[in-house]
Amino acid sequence: MREFLAVDAGGTSSRAVRVAEDGRIRAFGRAGGGNPTSAGVDRAIAAVTAALTGAMAGAADPAAVELVLLAHAGSSGDRFHERVGEGVAPLGVAAPVVGAGDVTALFASGTPEPDGVALIAGTGSIGGAIRGGRLARTVDGTGWLLGDEGSGFQVGHRVARAVVDDLDGGSATALTPRVLERFALGPSDAAAAEGRSPVLGDLIRALYALRPVELSVLAPLAFGLVGEDDVATTIVRDGAAALARVLGRVRALQPDGPLVFGGSVLVDGYLPQAPDLIAPLLDATAGSLPIPVADGTAGAAVLALRAGGVEVDAAVFATLTESLAALRG
Repeated sequence: MREFLAVDAGGTSSRAVRVAEDGRIRAFGRAGGGNPTSAGVDRAIAAVTAALTGAMAGAADPAAVELVLLAHAGSSGDRFHERVGEGVAPLGVAAPVVGAGDVTALFASGTPEPDGVALIAGTGSIGGAIRGGRLARTVDGTGWLLGDEGSGFQVGHRVARAVVDDLDGGSATALTPRVLERFALGPSDAAAAEGRSPVLGDLIRALYALRPVELSVLAPLAFGLVGEDDVATTIVRDGAAALARVLGRVRALQPDGPLVFGGSVLVDGYLPQAPDLIAPLLDATAGSLPIPVADGTAGAAVLALRAGGVEVDAAVFATLTESLAALRG
């Protein structure tokens, strides 16, 4: 039976599967971040190769693999695909490597339908209109400097600013002790420097030591204090409204088809909140019941099958998602 390899190469982890043409996932592998933009090319190649090595575990005939599909954000170029091919060659895999987008893969993780909408909010955020199984148009996804509305970065950035404001004599917030604990900072006996309290100076230095997108690590603190702290609640409410605007624009471009939600900030952060807090986001679904997915792993496998000429109907999709869930535990 023909087999295919598929990788969902994210910024923090890469997940690979070996899938048979009937949709059954034969093996699953995981490694570090495989996005060349965020991890760097060499580290991304190493991570993707490691994940694929795991997915080849137990393969009786590596030559049965007909294609390797690599799904990730951004554009990596042919040379990146060539190096992935070189990385799996020692495993006995001589198949061509093709690319796909992470938005398309995430959508395909939630449904076998060819048309619909994907909304993702993790470190960044983006909405995508899918037509004929391909990404037809995006909304946002423009990065931390220019957009990524409602993203983990945006929420984390507002958390950081709120805590700095509190320590600088502004509005008090329960976020402050949580953030100080996150950076192992506390009261100091040191004298004030440059007119600032020592703890504020220490926090400013700690925050500026991060890459901007790393402020997303503070986002869970806001979600965890919703209903207990007015500042945190406002940050989350505003983030949901910002994501609602993205969803509304992309839904206007693609009004029909399923709606797939992905990304830890959207699925684990916003969706569990009280309906009145995220009302604009729920309203923007226009009556569609969102399909939440953890990542684009299943979708990458779907895209690999389609690229190999396999029709992924409801039965094949069910086999794929169920067998993947069993392997992941």
